[in-house]
Amino acid sequence: MEMEFSACFTGHRTVEAGQVPLVRERLEKIIRFLYDHREIRFFICGGALGFDTLAAEAVLAFRRSHPQARLILAIPCPEQAARWRLKDQQEYNRILAEADERVLVSPQYVTGCMLRRNRWMVDHASVCVCYMRAAGSGTGYTVRYALEQHRELVNLAMPALLEPIRMKEPLEWNCTFTSLSAGKNARTVPFRPFPAGRIHLKRILKP
Repeated sequence: MEMEFSACFTGHRTVEAGQVPLVRERLEKIIRFLYDHREIRFFICGGALGFDTLAAEAVLAFRRSHPQARLILAIPCPEQAARWRLKDQQEYNRILAEADERVLVSPQYVTGCMLRRNRWMVDHASVCVCYMRAAGSGTGYTVRYALEQHRELVNLAMPALLEPIRMKEPLEWNCTFTSLSAGKNARTVPFRPFPAGRIHLKRILKP
């Protein structure tokens, strides 16, 4: 698995029921776009509830017609799903069984293993696809880390970010993250092209 050909997913553990169909549609589009235009073949998911599960399901569905696509599960610890509802555990085990590769970040639960898992995903990907509606979360931490590591980043919670998928190159994205808690600490950060033109991200976390 080479970083150049890999993308990772990070997002909130709760996705509103009314938003699930839209998120699935956006996942399908960005996965197809990355595969066709960026030669991404490895899709790394954290296996958590909510957006992670939707992302893993979308990759598995895409793999049925594109067998070169690979689902990599980065698991923070063996106990990740121990306290989940039975239905969620069953879905998790199904995804585990169908994944092309499973990476166990920590052999047992320790404080910080979830964040360590998130850093591992970013470190092994060139693109980070997130679903972020609030900064004060593990997702916000991962997004900040991805920016610090100069990764290309797409936030599926921002509808405008899908426009380039329907447009012809060259592209210019004006990517804006917003948060009520950002206040005067928000600032614009120049970012690398994705896939052409320029991206400007508004930093939602304190530097």
